[in-house]
Amino acid sequence: MVAFAKGQGTGNDFVLVVDPDGELAPTAEQVAALCDRRFGVGGDGLILATRTAAMPEHERALGGGAEWFMDYRNADGSIAEMCGNGIRVFARLLETEGLADVRELLVGTRAGLKRVRAVDGGFSADLGVVRLEDGEPLVRADGLPVARPGQRVDVGN
Repeated sequence: MVAFAKGQGTGNDFVLVVDPDGELAPTAEQVAALCDRRFGVGGDGLILATRTAAMPEHERALGGGAEWFMDYRNADGSIAEMCGNGIRVFARLLETEGLADVRELLVGTRAGLKRVRAVDGGFSADLGVVRLEDGEPLVRADGLPVARPGQRVDVGN
């Protein structure tokens, strides 16, 4: 049995588990089953709240000395760098559980150190510098009769 919470941020929903000592090691299959909307808890992903010191060495380095690491898994079980909506839900979890002062919080992620601040009853996250990437993708969308030129943008996830 593992205690969990469910949280939502701007339409993305997550299964949240506090795992301070990094004792859980869910497989991709377990994460996918947990996030399944018909037979599991349902969610866009799983977020484990783990102390950075308990993360594997290569991920601990990405945590930049932050006390908490957001270990994020996509709904299909794949490991992700981070999630912008998820990091704000992560901050709320730490606040609700009394685990961190979230007025200004540094969070370790696989995309590096991120800063989260409490604002107006919610949270704002600095996801870092947006990087423009090479390439000329075509974008298709409902209501557009033809594909339009786009710009590749890397926001750290």
